[in-house]
Amino acid sequence: MSRFLRFLDSLLKGLTIVCIALMLIIVFLQVITRYCFNYTPSFGEELARYLFVWTVFLSLPLLARSGGHMAIETLTNRLHGMKLKVCRLVADIFSLWFLGIMVWHGCRMVILAQYQTSAAMMLPMSYVYSVIPFGCAVMLLYTLENLVTVIRTPADELK
Repeated sequence: MSRFLRFLDSLLKGLTIVCIALMLIIVFLQVITRYCFNYTPSFGEELARYLFVWTVFLSLPLLARSGGHMAIETLTNRLHGMKLKVCRLVADIFSLWFLGIMVWHGCRMVILAQYQTSAAMMLPMSYVYSVIPFGCAVMLLYTLENLVTVIRTPADELK
């Protein structure tokens, strides 16, 4: 399982880098064409916006796996032993519940949007929305891995 999760890490990092690079190039070209040629391609702004959404939902699981999400550490820094373990278990269970809802409703959104197209590029909106259930599903896997780790780790060894 850890080999598969490492593969997902590599895939997400690569896709995130590609999305950020494309977004940078598109926005740069938008600025150049607007100010130098007094022309703006209609698809550029829309594509940059969709790439930003993809960047966010592809990088969220990476951030979750590395523990980089915002956390209120005032409470967890004061807890030790079994209290900390219970707090982490509850946080992971609520995270799994929330991510399950996001995956479910994200899939429903993709299905509902399959006949809707974007204004400038005429791209099916289901392509844009498909990153939501994908990113949340990967994040759900990472949270599940963290939950198993917390359960297996003795309470006095948690930090």
